[in-house]
Order: sequence, then structure tokens, then C-alpha cells
Amino acid sequence: MLQIARDRGIKVIGTASAANQDYLRDLGALATTYGDGWTERVRRLGPVDAALDLSGSGVVPELVELTGDPRKVVTIADLGASAFGVRFSGVAGSVPDALAEAAALIARGKLHIPVARSYTLGEAAAAHLDSKAGHTRGRRVIVV
Repeated sequence: MLQIARDRGIKVIGTASAANQDYLRDLGALATTYGDGWTERVRRLGPVDAALDLSGSGVVPELVELTGDPRKVVTIADLGASAFGVRFSGVAGSVPDALAEAAALIARGKLHIPVARSYTLGEAAAAHLDSKAGHTRGRRVIVV
């Protein structure tokens, strides 16, 4: 998502642990750490015109504060976001169009999708458990 936004000319501010700051920067984001005081650190990096919550870690109220409008915040991970006037979104738009855009970005060298680990189909349950643990820098792939 970050790489697609950057390709569209959008300035992206991302939050991650201290260990992942260089990773975010390598993807093209302005990076800061999450945790106490994160909203002030984000404000120092620039204005926030819109926000996307990908983690569901309870930050929706702060995102609304940063953008000034719940209509400028979307979450794919916080089912309680509607209590703050924020839209929950699953897959939006055309999946074939999104895949075509991703393929074009990959062909141009503008999108890199790191793979953290590959699993066999027989290891699908382990892949699911690993995915639930979170905090990885790449995708999990099931090879069929």
C-alpha cells in the first residue's frame, strides 16, 4: 500500500517500532515510532490529509484528530471504527484493476513485495498462526 501511494505522488508518514524505521524509509515513507507521543511526532513530519489504519491497534480516535475529519480516515482492521464515524473497508474497488496496477508497478521496479517465509500447503495452519503473531517485514506465501 505504501509503495503504491508513493508511486501516485502521495507523501506517506508511517509508524513502526524503532527497529523498523529504516525499513519504512526504504519503502519511501517518512518514518516515526508508535507509542506514547506518536501523534506529536507525526505532526512534526507534516500535515495529515488522510489516514489509513492497517493494524487495528486502537488508534482511530487519534487518526480522526490528526486529519480533523472522520471521513478522511479508513480502517481495514478496526471493527469498532464506526463509533468514531470512520469507515471500515474490506476489499474496495476492482480486484482485477488493483492486480493490474500492482503488476505494472512490479514490472517498472516500483513495487517490491518481500516474502518473510514460504509454507507448503500442508503447513497452512502454521502459516495462519504465524500471520496472527504479526510483526513481520514480509508476506507469508503458501506454495501449492
